[in-house]
Amino acid sequence: MCGAQVNPGNAALARVIRWERACMPVTPFAPFARAACMPAAALLLLLGLVEAAPAGAAAPPSAAPAPAPAPDPRPVPYDSLVPGIPVPSGNPHSRDTPDQGAYPPLSEAERRESATKRNPGAEQVDPGPGVEYVPPGEARTGKEEDEQLVCSDSTGPYQAKVEEYLRLPVDGRQSPADCDAIQKFQQKENIQPANGFAGPVTFRASYASFAAHHPGRLLADRHCPSTGRRVACLDLTNQIMWVREGSRVVYPAVPIRTGMRGYATRTGTFSVQRRIRDEWSRLYHQPMPFSQYFSGGQAMHGTYKNIYSPPGSYGCVNLRYGDAERLWSMLRIGSGVRIWGSKPRA
Repeated sequence: MCGAQVNPGNAALARVIRWERACMPVTPFAPFARAACMPAAALLLLLGLVEAAPAGAAAPPSAAPAPAPAPDPRPVPYDSLVPGIPVPSGNPHSRDTPDQGAYPPLSEAERRESATKRNPGAEQVDPGPGVEYVPPGEARTGKEEDEQLVCSDSTGPYQAKVEEYLRLPVDGRQSPADCDAIQKFQQKENIQPANGFAGPVTFRASYASFAAHHPGRLLADRHCPSTGRRVACLDLTNQIMWVREGSRVVYPAVPIRTGMRGYATRTGTFSVQRRIRDEWSRLYHQPMPFSQYFSGGQAMHGTYKNIYSPPGSYGCVNLRYGDAERLWSMLRIGSGVRIWGSKPRA
């Protein structure tokens, strides 16, 4: 650096030159002094350049941020799921009722009183949303209703099944395309939060929709064989029912809600024993519209709450109000009832 051509307008370099001249006088030992001065001069030049840098000069580019970790492709364990939104309280007509109603048979006075009662009609149905179960970090408090829901990147415990029933490519892993399709289905079925997570409620709803459009699959189920009469077929495992007559499905599959743990809906072969259109619970004074009893106090009847409400009934088979009304016109005293399987965890 000593003796180099320097722009006199550069203050930092000018100071270095002045320091060099003072440091290295012309003497017989100049070559040795020059060698000793060079490290110190270099340091001074570096400090001067830093000092002379403009205040707004751009900092050297930093390293690019690390990419976000890829979503875990493994299904979220079922037991870790929580309600995705606060569970609604429901309307006054949606309380579950144990086995009772018209069983044992009404006394004469009770029959006269019952004849004057009428159940609330379809206008009183207020099911509210079906509450999906999601990973804890994806649950909502209910205050974010106006916010845009972000698609879940978590793989649900029913991912592959939901992909199959919604006719998506089946690989058992969540993807943006999967989430978009599942989210649209949840919005159609009023399942909340509609964030595209393949949880138990979405699985039940997607299977019910799939089964309704695939009667051949239902007819092939050996649990409910053809008989000489109309038979109501109730699949507790998949929580659906349909009615067959010979080789035809005359009442397409619909979702049902059966007995919770400790109050299981009885399985076996039965027949419709009693039908009461405007049934009331004598214990809880709750409506049980379109009741069709098949085993003691257990009946198929309409409900005013969401068909996917946890944890289940007290043994009766709940149907949506409109589905129960249509079933009323399909069955008669003596119609067959075949029930099999076991209700999955709520």
